[in-house]
Amino acid sequence: MIDSPEFEQFNWMVDMVQNIDMGLIVVDKDFNIQMWNGFMLHHTGKHGSKVKGRSLFQVFPEIQADWFRAKCRPVFELNCRSFIVWQQRAFLFKCRNVRPITGQAEYMYQNITLNPMLNLRSEVQHMFISVSDATSEALSVQS
Repeated sequence: MIDSPEFEQFNWMVDMVQNIDMGLIVVDKDFNIQMWNGFMLHHTGKHGSKVKGRSLFQVFPEIQADWFRAKCRPVFELNCRSFIVWQQRAFLFKCRNVRPITGQAEYMYQNITLNPMLNLRSEVQHMFISVSDATSEALSVQS
């Protein structure tokens, strides 16, 4: 079973999720963190084993809960994406900027996509949050 093509493909997918140059977080309807990838570990210093099962708002108290819940409402209620761009809010997650070329910013500017995730009954029970580093773009526009 371990040598099956399906297991190998699953292993590849896990490796891609952990190593992609983008933050990936899965939360349930109560905003409890279910999945946390390597990008988020690297940029926040918070290990997945320490954040899984905890509220996103406990792990990141700087997130304004009412505002963020309103941004997520279409995702859970209408099964559609929602977006947060750096021009609207410089960052959602307080990640130190680690790029040497764009080192003028203290924190990473971010573009965020909030994506619905369907269960087997086609109901939205989870949401995955993708975090893209927009620091280079933001600093080039600002200068």
